[in-house]
Amino acid sequence: MSAIGLWRQARRADRPAAVIVGEGNLLLCGVLFLMMIGGILAFQATTPAEEFAARRLAGQIFGCRLAGGLMLFSLLGMVRALFTHLATMAPPAALILVLALLW
Repeated sequence: MSAIGLWRQARRADRPAAVIVGEGNLLLCGVLFLMMIGGILAFQATTPAEEFAARRLAGQIFGCRLAGGLMLFSLLGMVRALFTHLATMAPPAALILVLALLW
């Protein structure tokens, strides 16, 4: 398959991909937020060092997901998916920034 054929196929799948991206981002951001505040039992931190490590890991996952999605959707020309990604990841990014400044 040529690169142009792959690009056209990605453009045709833009609308369904935008819905999936939005749902996935909302679920991921909820889990990462609970991970940052220690609300998930699997990430229940007992020491300050573990709390810091959980917050740092959640931040790294969030940042990689944000940057990776922006690069992927812009390279593939998936405009709806790109704007959906920005719309669902920007408010949690602001919340994480506020929480980071308060700690």
